[in-house]
Amino acid sequence: MVQIKDNSYLHRLYKNPLFILTVITIIVTVYLVNRQAYVGVSYYDVYVYLNNAIIFAGGPAGNLSVIYLSPLMPFLTSLIFRLGYVSENVIFILDGIVFIFGVIGFYLLLRMRFNQIQSFAGSLVFLSFPLMFAWAVSGGLDVPGIMFCIWTIYFLIKGVEKDSKYLYLVFPLFALALLARYTSIILFFPIFLYILMSDDIVIKLKKIGVGFLAGLAVLIPFLMFIYIKLGNLNPIINIFTSTLLGASGAVNDLGYNPDKFYYFNNILNYVSINPLQGYFNHMLNPHMSDPSILAFIIIPITLMGLGVFIYHYCREKLASYNFSFKSIILPVILIILVILAILSFFTSSYMITEIYSISILYVIYKILNDSNSNLKIDLLFISWFASFFIFHSIIPLKEDRYFITMLPALAYFIVLGVGMFIKEFKFKIKNNPKSVSWGLYSIIGLLFLSSTMILYVGHPSPDFQGYDMQPACNWLIQNDPQYQSQMIYSNYDPAATWYLKKDVKFGVPALYTSSRAFSTYLTCGNADYYIDSYSSNPIIPHYHIVYNYRTVSIYQRNT
Repeated sequence: MVQIKDNSYLHRLYKNPLFILTVITIIVTVYLVNRQAYVGVSYYDVYVYLNNAIIFAGGPAGNLSVIYLSPLMPFLTSLIFRLGYVSENVIFILDGIVFIFGVIGFYLLLRMRFNQIQSFAGSLVFLSFPLMFAWAVSGGLDVPGIMFCIWTIYFLIKGVEKDSKYLYLVFPLFALALLARYTSIILFFPIFLYILMSDDIVIKLKKIGVGFLAGLAVLIPFLMFIYIKLGNLNPIINIFTSTLLGASGAVNDLGYNPDKFYYFNNILNYVSINPLQGYFNHMLNPHMSDPSILAFIIIPITLMGLGVFIYHYCREKLASYNFSFKSIILPVILIILVILAILSFFTSSYMITEIYSISILYVIYKILNDSNSNLKIDLLFISWFASFFIFHSIIPLKEDRYFITMLPALAYFIVLGVGMFIKEFKFKIKNNPKSVSWGLYSIIGLLFLSSTMILYVGHPSPDFQGYDMQPACNWLIQNDPQYQSQMIYSNYDPAATWYLKKDVKFGVPALYTSSRAFSTYLTCGNADYYIDSYSSNPIIPHYHIVYNYRTVSIYQRNT
C-alpha cells in the first residue's frame, strides 16, 4: 500500500486562491450549463450561430448570407457537430469552457497588479456580475469575445513588464477575440496606449509585428472559407466599416437608443440587481430591474477608495513637482484635450473621442513621469473601460449585454477602490490587520456570488420567444412528411431553420401595411407554411391555422 508521506503540496494547493477560484468557477459553470440546457436558447442570434455551425460542419441548413458573422464559436461548435452530436447544448458547453479559462485569465491579469486575495475577490466579483451569469453560457458571443480580450491584455502586460517573448501571443489572441466578436477591435486603443507607455518600444514592436503575422494566420482561414461560400468578402468589409464608423443601428432597430448616458445611468444595475424581485429577463437586461443594496454599498466605497488613491498619489507627485513655464505646457494640453473630448462625445463620431481619450491618458502618463508598472496598468484599464464605453455610448444601438465589454475594467476598479478603502480602515485595527483584510475581501467576493446565485436560482424559466418553436416544428415534421420540399416562412426564421434543418425564409406581418399585403408577399414567395411565434394569430388571407400552442401558430396555404 502506497502512502503519501508529505501532503504539504496538497495543503498548499487547497490554500491557493487560484485553485479555489477554479473549483468555484467550474461548479458555477456546470450549474449554469445545466440550467441553460433546461431553459434552452434564450436569444434570437444564438439560432443564427447554431445554423452557421451546421454550415461549417458541411450541412445544408441555414442562410449562407449570415456566415460572415463572428465565426469562432460557430466553427468550434461545428467540430462537435461533425462527430455526430448536433444539439444547442454544444454551444452552451463551449461557452462554458471559454468562460472558465476566461475567469482564470482574469485572475492572472489581476495578479499583475494585486495580491492573491485581492485577485481572488476581484475574480469572484467579475464572474458574479448579473450580465456574466445571464450570458456566460447562453450561446452568445459577448462573453467569449471579452474572455479572449482578457488573455490578450494579460500577455500584453506580461510581455512588456516580464518577458518580451509573450508579445508573440498578443495578436494571435487578439485575432481570436475579433473572430469571437468583431467589436473586440475596440481593444486596439488600450493596446496601442500600453505600447506607447512601454520602454524599448522599437524592440517590442518587432516582436508584436511577428505576432501580428501569426494573428493573420489565424484570421485568413476563416476569411477564405467565407470567400469560398459567398464569392466575396463584402459582408466582412461592410461590418468592419460600419463598426469603425460607428454606423451601427437604425431607427427601426429594436435596440435603437440614441441616449449617450444609457450605460452610465444603469451602471449600478450592472454591478448588482435586487435578488428578491424581478424575472430572469431582468438578468439578461438589468436596466429593467433595480440595483441591490450591495450595489449601493460597494460603489460609494469604491469611489471613496479611488478618491483616496488619487489624492495620495497626486499629493506625493506635487510635493516633488518642479514648477516652471515648461512644466505647465503638458497640463495646459491636458485641459484642452479634456474639453475637446467632452465636446466630441456629443458632437463627433466615436473615433474622434477615442483618439482624444487615448491622448489624454498618454499626457497624464507623461505629466506624472512615473515608469511604475502599476500606473501603466491603471491607465490601461481606464483606457479599456473608456474605449468601450465611448464606442457603445455614441453608437445609437444599445443592449445591456454590450456592457460586458466593460465588466473586466469595472471589476478591476472595484478591487482597486475597495483595496484602498480597506487599507485606510486597516490602520485602526490592532489585532492582525492582515487576517481582517483577507476576511473582508473574501466576504465581498462571496456576497457578490451569493447575491447573483440567489437571483439566478430563483428566477430562470423557459419563457422565451423560441421556447415553443421546437414542439411546433416537431409537429410539422410529424404531420407533413414532405416538409423538406415545402417553402416555409417565419417571423423567427433562425429558430425554425435550426429545428427543421432546412432554410426558412423571413417574413413579419408588421412590416406590411395590411394582412392582405403580407399575404401577397407570402403567395408571391410560394410559401406553403408560415410560422408565427408572437402568439398574435393575425388573420392572413389565403392561409389558415393548422397548429396553435401557447406563443406559436402555424399557417398553411389554402388549397
